[in-house]
Amino acid sequence: MYPYYGLSEAEYQLMKLFWEKNTALQFHEILSYCNDELHLNWAATTAQTYLGRLIMKGVLETDGKRYRKSYKARLSEQDLSQKYAKQVVDESFGGSIKNLLASLTGGTKLTKDDVAELKQILDDSLSDPSDEHS
Repeated sequence: MYPYYGLSEAEYQLMKLFWEKNTALQFHEILSYCNDELHLNWAATTAQTYLGRLIMKGVLETDGKRYRKSYKARLSEQDLSQKYAKQVVDESFGGSIKNLLASLTGGTKLTKDDVAELKQILDDSLSDPSDEHS
């Protein structure tokens, strides 16, 4: 498992460009970033392979134009981190936040401030029962 929300390090570095620019980018701009900023010395085909992987993973999208194609982030970094965290909770803790918290705090004493902060986070995430029937 990668420490980059399920992306490889190179994929994550590419996505950082899209998140920082927050606009659609042309292929030549992406290749220039990879080689001039990141010093990866990638051939165009290598960059295209990585872009294709990011599209398949659902984090990047393209306008689909054959030539002059542009690419942009489909998910923000925050959206991707939440999606990845949910996947980890689902796969490792049976979808249970309670089991995750028990695992994280096992053997560790929490301060009153820690507990208060966790309570506030949980209170903020409570769903209103009247919303469920709407």
